[in-house]
Amino acid sequence: MAGLRKKKPNGLVVNEKQPETSTIVGSVEDQRTNLRKWRLLDERGRQTWHYLQSEEEVKSWPQSTADKYFLGLPTELPTLPKAVTPLASAHNALSYFSRLQLPPGNWGCEYGGPLFLLPGLVITWYVTNTPVPDHISIEIRRYLFARQNPADGGWGLHIEGESSVFGTAMNYVVLRLLGASEEDQSLVKARNKLHELGGAVNGPHWAKFWLSVLGCMEWDAVNPVPPELWWTLYIFILQRSVLTR
Repeated sequence: MAGLRKKKPNGLVVNEKQPETSTIVGSVEDQRTNLRKWRLLDERGRQTWHYLQSEEEVKSWPQSTADKYFLGLPTELPTLPKAVTPLASAHNALSYFSRLQLPPGNWGCEYGGPLFLLPGLVITWYVTNTPVPDHISIEIRRYLFARQNPADGGWGLHIEGESSVFGTAMNYVVLRLLGASEEDQSLVKARNKLHELGGAVNGPHWAKFWLSVLGCMEWDAVNPVPPELWWTLYIFILQRSVLTR
């Protein structure tokens, strides 16, 4: 990667055995899990996804309508009558979304869009030697490959953003840490885009911070933010509040 030092992997633990429900076709870009084994657990508003390993678990924990909805599976809900008035449209909406309500009474919310949060999590897993289950790494890779810019191979700040140094460098790193080969054509394309943008050294502060935590970049590249600036700002605000009384 342009602007980075090479470093051998030193910690990310990824199980070698693939889950029996994943489909392995060619490169890791084609791997996927069995979507019918995912379940969304909502504990007083805390929402977490769980991947069931056995048929017994699948039978004892049926997939809900909300699970199917968020996974893009057929919800098997009845077809609603075509609305011809605003009131009928509101009734249809109420009928539909009431089926997606979770047991605690709230609704699930996909926090999709930003492409700068996941890299921090994966790098933290790596440097802390945290095991990454196969079903998690497979779906992270599948998500990032699906969100890659088809034109230039990069990633942006968010899924609709233009390719940037920040997005391309960080998500390239995530895919490599989770087992994608540097020879994968999608990563070759991403690497070329990163070189075109001038390399990771042209990334913003946050990118340089995470790459330094990972050990791929020298800490000297990270521009420090003196904490005294916050105190100066506080004094400035305090003085203004006194003067404007």
